[in-house]
Formats: sequence, structure tokens, C-alpha cells
Amino acid sequence: MADCYLPPEIVREILLKLHAKSLLRFTVVCKSWRSLITSSPFISTHLAQTPHSSNTLLVRRYITTRHKEHYSLFQDSKNRPFSLNFTSELHFPFNFQRGYFSIVGSCNGILCLSDDLVGTLRNFVLWNPSIQKFITLPLPLIKPRWRYMSVLGFGADLPETGDYKLVRLVYSKNDGVVYNLPPEIEIYSTNSGVWRRVMGVEIKHYIVEFFLSQAFVNGAVHWIAYDVVPNGGGVRSLVMSFSIADEVFEDVMLPDALVGVIPTDLSIMLFEESLAVVKYEREIDDSLCEVWVMKQYGVLESWSRLYRINLVAGMEEIVGFRNNGEVLFSNKSNNLVSYDPNSGRNRGLGIQGFSCSFHVQNYRESLVLLEGNSVISGRVLERVGDYWLYALSKQ
Repeated sequence: MADCYLPPEIVREILLKLHAKSLLRFTVVCKSWRSLITSSPFISTHLAQTPHSSNTLLVRRYITTRHKEHYSLFQDSKNRPFSLNFTSELHFPFNFQRGYFSIVGSCNGILCLSDDLVGTLRNFVLWNPSIQKFITLPLPLIKPRWRYMSVLGFGADLPETGDYKLVRLVYSKNDGVVYNLPPEIEIYSTNSGVWRRVMGVEIKHYIVEFFLSQAFVNGAVHWIAYDVVPNGGGVRSLVMSFSIADEVFEDVMLPDALVGVIPTDLSIMLFEESLAVVKYEREIDDSLCEVWVMKQYGVLESWSRLYRINLVAGMEEIVGFRNNGEVLFSNKSNNLVSYDPNSGRNRGLGIQGFSCSFHVQNYRESLVLLEGNSVISGRVLERVGDYWLYALSKQ
């Protein structure tokens, strides 16, 4: 065996330079390699040495005619405007009978998926597409009797604990019209493997119902939130954050141009590694959007309007940003469109999918969830009760 001829520290340094898929295969070489590769320190170090790639994009979309959810990889080149090069299709093993999964969030190559049927208790999956490993979460603890809605956030506490957490805020209605404050809170941790309730935290903000939008920046999850101003004063929009490590909720103020905007006209996302908020103005004959970026995290004065874009040719919502400066939109023709803010030109990329199903992010390989359940290629997983069971693919 190789580790019989090389010092262990040299073997470790060599293995750290390999791709996640290769390391997955090497876990069967010998016991010592498996013990090393599956250890938490090795996984954390490998992740830290794996750069964030801005050249490979993961694109999720749902094909309604086939009732199939696709996760595809595309090469994003700065030198090729209005073009993405398809590289490979990832095997997506889960089968949601009533549509497609919501992507709660992503972090370090892990996608948090939810089958968010309205009025039902949600099921969650953490999936690492690069090594085809996953874990299913137990059902949440909070089960309100009356109508409710839940807000979700997903992120990681790295490098301190290597823990991944899903936070759930549950707002219940008191009279069928107004939601109660504060919401109930519970947190799932991969280190513990269980949900636990959080008591004594008084959140004073509302979050828009059925509006799944979050951004994980600077170790914290962020949502668009709002307060109702007394005496008919409308609403005051802001950003609410949740620190994954400290489990503390805080406020992030918006610039004056966004504070008075109706929260349903705002969307939060990432621009490169910065917090970004998109403001939509929709009129019958003239619709546009603005992209605001917080260039220095936590500094109110650093908010800056980056783009002001007229929504032409059926463009609907921003779903991502390219590393050549172009902006990716979904459009009414169920196509992914690339828009150049400098020239004002836009062009379809030939990537079809249900408009609301598009999700675009930078793709990152990792070994996180290495000890999770393995996906069997060519098989699909269907939810039966509290369990995911393999079934023959009907695709």
C-alpha cells in the first residue's frame, strides 16, 4: 500500500490535493486511508483548500412536460458573452410527486431541499451532489394546530465546529388573518442529528408568507423582513439575520431607497460574496429592477445601487450572476436569459425550465456528508412516511 512507503503526513498532503470524487473511491483502498479521508479534520482541511469556483455553475430547473427536476453543470467563461457551455448532468435521486423541491439554501457544496407543500409539515434533505451522498432530517418538532407558515434558513458554523444548521421560524395565525409575534423557533444540527426548540427569543419582525428567499453571508442567514408602522404608516422593510455559530438574531438596515418598499417587491441573494437585495417595480407597460449590494458587510453606508435594469422581452426575476458581469434572468417563455447591463442586450441561453423553478449558483465540490447515505446511480428515492426508499426510475 502507498502509505507503507510514504510517511503518513506526505500521504495526507497528496490526498488533500485530489478531487472529492477521487477521494470517495480511495476510501476502499485500505482502512488507514478510509479512516483519514472520513475524519472531520481531513474533510474540513480539504474544504478549506478547495477554492470557490466561479467558472462552473450549477443550474436547477424543472421540466413540466417531463415532470422531472434537472441539476446540470455549465462552464461559465468570461470570454463568451451570452453563452454557457454544458458540461454534465448530475443524477438527481429524489422524487417529489407533486412538483419540484424548494432549495432552502446551499453552503460548501451542500444543498438543503424541502418538499414545501402548503399546509403540511415539511420534509428536508441535505444532499451533496458532488459525491452523491445525502441525509434525511427527522420531522420538525413544532406542529401548530392552526394555520401557520414557516421561514427557513440554512448555513454552516465553520471552521469552529463543522456543524450545519437549519433554523425554522413558525408564525401562527391568531384569528385567521394576522400572524402572531414572536414566532416559535427550532434548530436542526448535523452534529446532534436532532431538532431542538429555542426558548426566550423575541423576534419582533414579520417575514413574507410563502416567500422562500435567503442568503448565507458572513456566517449568518439573511431574510427580507418588515415591521408594520402604526396608524396606517405602511411597512418598514429591513434584513433580519441569524448567526449560525452564536444563534443570535440581528437586524441589518437597508438604504433609505429600500426601507419603504413593500417587502414582496424585494428579494435577497448573493452577488459574488456580498449581500445583495433586488428591488422590483412592476407596471403594466414598464417594469424594472434594481440590484443593491452591501460592499462592506454590516456598514449601512456601503449599500450601493449596482444595476438598474428594464425588464424587457419577458424577463421576470434575477436568478444569478455570471463572472463576466452578465445577469441571469428567468423569463415568461420558461427560458434562462443572459443580460448585459452595459449594452442592454439580452439573449436566451437555450436552457428550458419552468420559470419559477430556476436556481443558479457556483458549484463547489466537497466531502461534507461523506458518511451519509449513498445515492445509487439510476435509482430514485421516494418518500414513504418518514423514510426515503429506493424505487425503479420511471424516467
